[in-house]
Amino acid sequence: MNLKYIIQRLNIFSISVIFLTALSMEPAFTQTGDTIKYKQGKENIAYGAQPDWMVTGATSKISGSDLRSSFVTNFAGTLPGRLSGLTIIPGNNEPGYETFNLVSRGINTFGVGETDILILVDGFVDVNFHSLIPEEIESVVLLKDAAATAMYGSRAANGVLLITTKRGKEGPLAINLSVQYGLQTPTNLPKFLGSYDYARLYNEARRNSGMAELYTETDLNSYQKGDDPYFHPDIDWYNEVLRNSSPLSNYNLNFSGSLSGVRYFVSLNHLRNELLYKKTGDMSEFSVNSNYARTNFRSNVDINLGQGFTAKVSLGGSIEDKENPVDNNTGSVFSLLSQIPPNAFPVYNPNGTWGRNELYSNPLGNMMEVGFFTSNSRTLQAGFSLNYRLDMITRGLSITGLASMNNWFRSYSSKSRTYKSFAITKNNGEITYIPFGVETSLTGAEGSSSQYRNDAFQVWLNYDRNFGVHDVSGILLANADEEVYGGDEFPYRHLNLSGRATYANRQTYISEFSFSYMGSENFPKDKRYGLFPAVSFGWIASNEPFLKDNNILTFLKFKGSYGMVGNEKIGGTRFMFQQYYPYTSNYYFGTGNSTVSGIVQGSPANKSVTWEKEKTLNIGFEATIYNNWNVALEVFNRDRYDILVIPNRTLPDFMGFSKPYINDGKTNNRGFEAKIRYSEKLLRDFNFFVESNLWYHQNKLVFSSENLQLHDYLYRDGHPINQPFGLVACGFFKDENDIKNSPQQRWTDVKPGDVKYVDQNKDNIIDERDLYPIGHTSIPTLSGNLNIGFQCKGIDFSAFFQGVTNRTVSFTGPLFHAFQNEGKISEIALGRWTPETAGTATYPRLTSMDNDNNYRYSTLWQRDGSFIKLHSIELGYTFPSKIIKSIGLEDVRIFVNGTNLFSWNHMKGYRDPEIEYGYPATRSYSMGVKIQLQ
Repeated sequence: MNLKYIIQRLNIFSISVIFLTALSMEPAFTQTGDTIKYKQGKENIAYGAQPDWMVTGATSKISGSDLRSSFVTNFAGTLPGRLSGLTIIPGNNEPGYETFNLVSRGINTFGVGETDILILVDGFVDVNFHSLIPEEIESVVLLKDAAATAMYGSRAANGVLLITTKRGKEGPLAINLSVQYGLQTPTNLPKFLGSYDYARLYNEARRNSGMAELYTETDLNSYQKGDDPYFHPDIDWYNEVLRNSSPLSNYNLNFSGSLSGVRYFVSLNHLRNELLYKKTGDMSEFSVNSNYARTNFRSNVDINLGQGFTAKVSLGGSIEDKENPVDNNTGSVFSLLSQIPPNAFPVYNPNGTWGRNELYSNPLGNMMEVGFFTSNSRTLQAGFSLNYRLDMITRGLSITGLASMNNWFRSYSSKSRTYKSFAITKNNGEITYIPFGVETSLTGAEGSSSQYRNDAFQVWLNYDRNFGVHDVSGILLANADEEVYGGDEFPYRHLNLSGRATYANRQTYISEFSFSYMGSENFPKDKRYGLFPAVSFGWIASNEPFLKDNNILTFLKFKGSYGMVGNEKIGGTRFMFQQYYPYTSNYYFGTGNSTVSGIVQGSPANKSVTWEKEKTLNIGFEATIYNNWNVALEVFNRDRYDILVIPNRTLPDFMGFSKPYINDGKTNNRGFEAKIRYSEKLLRDFNFFVESNLWYHQNKLVFSSENLQLHDYLYRDGHPINQPFGLVACGFFKDENDIKNSPQQRWTDVKPGDVKYVDQNKDNIIDERDLYPIGHTSIPTLSGNLNIGFQCKGIDFSAFFQGVTNRTVSFTGPLFHAFQNEGKISEIALGRWTPETAGTATYPRLTSMDNDNNYRYSTLWQRDGSFIKLHSIELGYTFPSKIIKSIGLEDVRIFVNGTNLFSWNHMKGYRDPEIEYGYPATRSYSMGVKIQLQ
């Protein structure tokens, strides 16, 4: 297809609007008699903005002010449930190291392909968006279908999140100051049993394993009475290491306004979060307290230079500091906390030294004695654009050039040492101290760092003009960007020519065409560029004569789109089109199998490797009833193909090299999104609203080139992506006769009380051939929210609930598998099988050794992962203007709020429904004041 011919025929121009007005509670139009008047609210779209009524793509939006009620340290933490179609999957929860996976309309790729959406801040890729704060955000918009994302080409298939920062507005100087202080507490901590229950149940486990009991009645009495804290300790290690709450504070100052043709917005923010680890104080050589602090700044300036020229200068960034003990990381500390039995050893020995045993070190000793670790990072974003109106050619035409730089750098330093701790024994009343480790001095490690840089350049033509009943707008844009990740020898580069043309007739009939012709160096030279087109239509039926005077259905809009986008983050080895010869293999010679290293042929080069492609269909409508009911519904279908797979069905395993990836995988994803909102003004001073959104998506593996299977139920194709496969548990063995008359379970000798599994293939053997699709994936297919609020005189209130369902979580690891790896036992094991509880047991018999049968992945360890969370709630009061202005202020508001306060779920308190291990999920309570001067 000839791209030049297409562009010549499209006559593509542009629209360029930099910021989105905050989402209003009022409808997007008013109706008076025979005339419909649209309020010119703008909605951010790819490389610009459009009037709300003109948007025909699938989008969700929220203003930055609506996110302020969530008091968190990571910007992604403000978004769960906020945008219809967006799923937030939390990972590490420790402040400063939080990780979130953002997914738009579910995942639609598998294997090595990446699922993360493209995140843009003020139009440019930002890998450090998590450091943003709601106070500097104007709007967040999620672009979901091909019509909305086509201009991003091969980077758009997973969706696009547009974050727009605030800019200055016409008016006098306004100064806003806000101070917020709060406390964080854990939502759930593991429910491990104390020493008495641990000891008596461990005796039971040893009996079940055919071993003698370890603890005597004297031991059990000491554990129960707590009269021997050194040799019969009862230690809650979570309580020893973590405190009940930690402080969190936020200070924000911003200036905005205009002066002599210059509009400005300047913001400065400081956030500080002390972590939940107990304060260990200033030691003689170093401090090991854990803190996270971040300072944000932003300066956005718009300058009218005259003679048709306008310029925009944008600066933003952050400085982050993280301090913690060198051994204080989610992996090592919480692994010890969840593993060490409560009676293993005391925290301190009788002589004040650190306790431990031959298996485990002391978690608190590690925190206080090993040393400290610091990380310092800084982010800088800078952009400059110059716009020139080309009215001398035709009114409404302009040209804009823009250059931007985004840089992130993090450095690490630490000082560490080893320390001495002791295990203790008692013989005839005499205590013996057995030393572990030696005392050493602090040794520093400096210079470790990581960094990222993105440089981008854009130039585009804009056109936006009205000809009576005809509205015409468009954009033609050229973009070049380069990304450099620390440690990579080759930068990632993109070249993109994209455009959009929009036509509306009588603000009733809307048509739009958009495209991208994008290239990347990650693909063969003759296959580096691809065309990604999309088309969409809209019909505002309420502007038709037969509905124009309707006072009930005051607004009705239908829209539809179809197009193709791509996903260039396909995974696998970079530059797959080149042949690799790694120097990693050994050759074996002679009868002694002596080895000689050398190069070997890697996977064959794939000369046809390309990006994933996705064809998307989206249909929807929006309606307003009586000017206060707003409803919307969208349905979509996404077919993705050319996903990288290993050709297991077409290449044998004896080729002599690793099988190459080829573009042969296929998936399908379909679903819907629905919205209903009611707002009303009662009396003179009371306004309220209720809004709910519901979104559903269900994906399916269409073809993954999986190995041939003996039974149809073993195939992954036809099931959801990442569908869990495991054994189906059907209770516990009752007795030896039950074992004898049941299929043989191959992993170990089973006994009464062990888990019994279904023989799926009826071969009288339970093995890997009996794995079956069980439960749902960890990503919910059905999500929803409820947002309510009111204003009455100076009082305002809001509450936001988030809910998900069709999701499965698994109970795994030391919290749920009793005594495994010499570990703990938790409350869930109280439902264990015994001959007396055989009819009501919910947990297998206890064993003191690792049980390869009972703890296999099965339905026994799956739980319904559905939950409803009170994500945020806020109550505020704005003082009367007359009082405030009398003391020289413009506005004063005080407020209290809470974040992540409650969760209704099926976990029974054993774990958080989203965070299983590591730094615990937290809730926060805070209060604050906001002051405006003008």
